[in-house]
Amino acid sequence: MNRGRDEVRIQRLGQQMLLAGLDYLILRLPENMLYATGYWPIFGASMAVVPRDGEATVFYIDGEQLFVADGWVSDARPYKYFDLDALANPNRSLGAMLADLWKEKGYNPRGTIGYEGNFELVAANNIGAEVRVPSESGTALLREVFPNARLNDAFGVLRTARLIKSPAEIEMMRLANEVACLGYAAAREVMIPGLKDSEVSAAVEALIYGRGVGYRGLRRARGFCHALSGPNSAMGENPYFISSPRELRLGDVVLVELDTFADGYFSDLSRTLCVGQPDSRAQEIWGIVNEALETMLTAIEPGVQACELNRLARDVVTHHGYPNGFVHHAGHGIGLQFHEPPTLHPCSDEVLAEGMVLSLEPHCYITGWGGVRVEENVVVTRDGYHLLSVYPRGL
Repeated sequence: MNRGRDEVRIQRLGQQMLLAGLDYLILRLPENMLYATGYWPIFGASMAVVPRDGEATVFYIDGEQLFVADGWVSDARPYKYFDLDALANPNRSLGAMLADLWKEKGYNPRGTIGYEGNFELVAANNIGAEVRVPSESGTALLREVFPNARLNDAFGVLRTARLIKSPAEIEMMRLANEVACLGYAAAREVMIPGLKDSEVSAAVEALIYGRGVGYRGLRRARGFCHALSGPNSAMGENPYFISSPRELRLGDVVLVELDTFADGYFSDLSRTLCVGQPDSRAQEIWGIVNEALETMLTAIEPGVQACELNRLARDVVTHHGYPNGFVHHAGHGIGLQFHEPPTLHPCSDEVLAEGMVLSLEPHCYITGWGGVRVEENVVVTRDGYHLLSVYPRGL
């Protein structure tokens, strides 16, 4: 679905290129191609050439025409990935196309070219089992095609440009949050004793995939869900989550972590649900975490330090007698990935600005009992915040 040309992010990217002295960007990561052109590649073997002045060009695999049409680049050129004459080699095809493009458009062969050199954490693409990332072979290709050019890592340029979201990007993240709500509705339906954590996760992901594709014109929607029940919910302090075969029991708290994308933009939400009626302790811990969240929300405005939001959340949990229950940072940015700058961490020197989109995730984990985390997605506005996630927080 074509959502139109996003002048806000086109201009932001151009400004960052100017500040960094870049004449061109050559992009291969789907998340950066989506940001710069509106086209989100499926297979991950496409390329965008973005001049600082003038229109971008997209090279794409023949077969992705419908998805190229979602973007705003008119100069889109296909190439064959599979044939029986030679082994598939995107670099070979893209190298020839780059050389031809430079001659055709009169681009400066001695110009400064930005490439994606320092992206180690990248967003999942449509084919989640494989992610194609820039490597030394790609950099060698650029050196071969442009022996007289200056090659600069454009990681900082892209990260800075992506930090403030355009209205069009915020709308996409609103859609991602709406689709996530479909998944949480499924989670509530299956909170019954005897069902496995992994079955809860499967139910959530199935509904998001089944109903999210086509929702308000979305071509692609997926959810990555992890359900942690009973004592396992205290494992929320880990940097990873695994849905186990543990069976739900009456009275369990279940931490449901859900990362959802809608045509390339992410939401990152957590809810803690209960199997049956929550007992007094579950209600107590949930109330503490919710108070921490409300305290963070009240403090949000441009100019506030990211570390201050972390301190406020931690102070609430500590005040209520659980200093050891708050063990990781209280949130982060989201967008084309579900973990982006800024980071709401005690060591962060980042400052909130209008247009940032944040995931707030206060928590309290108690080893042997379980854990509660409530995570919301918000836009930093001129005078506060706007909530993107609309699903109820309650147990």
